[in-house]
Amino acid sequence: MPRHSTELTAKEQRFVAEYLVDGNASRAARSAGYSERSAERQGSELTAKPHVKRAIAAALKAQEKRTLVTADANLRGLERLAMKAEGIGELGNAITARVWIGKHYKSFTDRLEVRDTTPRAERLAAARARRNKDAE
Repeated sequence: MPRHSTELTAKEQRFVAEYLVDGNASRAARSAGYSERSAERQGSELTAKPHVKRAIAAALKAQEKRTLVTADANLRGLERLAMKAEGIGELGNAITARVWIGKHYKSFTDRLEVRDTTPRAERLAAARARRNKDAE
């Protein structure tokens, strides 16, 4: 099959189905029949392929429709739980619900997300130029 085909191979179809189980690309690659040694690399490569990405997105959308579970419905449910817990004085449960809502909106993160795509050499050159200008 050509390298840039938009059709999924049988193995890729199995990978997509397995990926939906828990979102773990390495585990999905192993379950789809890729070797234990190459599963991590294959999982990463498969999730980077545009036609596989599209298939995963379509499968997730179909799964969402089948189960009628949406992010909005989950958030509304968490909000109701938080309000009820606060009303009856269960602050631990209220905080837990609010934490999950906050995680969804990325109100707090465990790691720094750097979105600068400028090559490192350019950033270093700009920093050196600023330092030299300040030193004058």
